[in-house]
This record gives sequence, structure tokens and C-alpha cells, in this order.
Amino acid sequence: MKRTVTILVACAAILGGMAVMGQDKKATSDKSITKKIRIGTYDNRAIAIAWGSSKYNPVGQKMEELKKAKADGDTKKIEELEKWGPAMQRKLHRQGFGKVPVDDLLAAVKDRLPEVAKKTGVVAIVWQSDYAGENVEVVDVTVELVKLFDPSEKVLRWTNPEELKKNAPLDLEFIEKNQENM
Repeated sequence: MKRTVTILVACAAILGGMAVMGQDKKATSDKSITKKIRIGTYDNRAIAIAWGSSKYNPVGQKMEELKKAKADGDTKKIEELEKWGPAMQRKLHRQGFGKVPVDDLLAAVKDRLPEVAKKTGVVAIVWQSDYAGENVEVVDVTVELVKLFDPSEKVLRWTNPEELKKNAPLDLEFIEKNQENM
């Protein structure tokens, strides 16, 4: 009988130990679940400002094309370029003053986005986050994205996230009505 009790106690101890070990594994895996996922976001206005002052902005090239088209008397090309300029300006005003996607502008530096993600420790870079769960940390990567456009000190000041936050994006209707004054 003593032997049976001893065996039962030993089995209970073993099972109890296994249960504790299982809980330790569960606790360890629960800790990994609570590790925050870092998502990078940016202010589209900063990207538009940085792009507008960068080598990626084709305005200079388009102005040369217009000059050449005028010299050549190429009315079709002149008309095309004279439409392009105001359309591009309208688009940049919306991107630089409003809340408008800038994926077309980021395309110029798309191959360098992984280095920004690595440097800032984020797993993704998105324009904005409308919701983030408690296991998600939203990280502003605006400054690092702006740097991809090789900005001047003046552009860095203009695109400083703290400064941009002082002025909310303008309403698109307001931008349209005031296009001439911007």
C-alpha cells in the first residue's frame, strides 16, 4: 500500500511538474505575443515639400522642354507642357498643404524604404494609422523619409513633424479656392 501511495505521489509530482513547465512555456509565448509591433507613419505634407525641392522634381526639365518647344515652334508640345505645369502645381499644393496621398512622390525613393524601416525598427511604413491595437506601436518616420530626398536645412525646418503638427492639413476645398495665393 505504501508503495502504491509512493507511486501515486510520484506520478502527481511528475504531472504537476509537467503542468508547471507547460505554464512556463505558455507564459513565455504570451510574452512574445505582447511584444509591440512597430509601424512607421509619416506626414504627407513633409514628403511633398521635400520632393518639391529635390532632384526628383522634374519642373526644371519641363521648363527646358518648354523653352525648346517654343524655339522649335512645336505648338503641340507647348500646349502639353503649359497644361502640365498648372496641373502639377495643383497636385503639389494638395499634397503639400492638405491630406492627400504621396505614394507617387515616394516612388522616387521606394528602393530606400527598407533602410528607413531598419533604421527606425518598424515592420511597415504606411501613410497613416486609423487604428492601432494595444500590441502596436505607431512610430513617426517622417524625418527619416524626408532625408531620402537630400533636403536643405531650410526644408528640414519646414518638414519638422513638431512644426507641421502646429498646423493641421488644410481642407481640400479651401486649397482649391485659394490656389492662386499659395
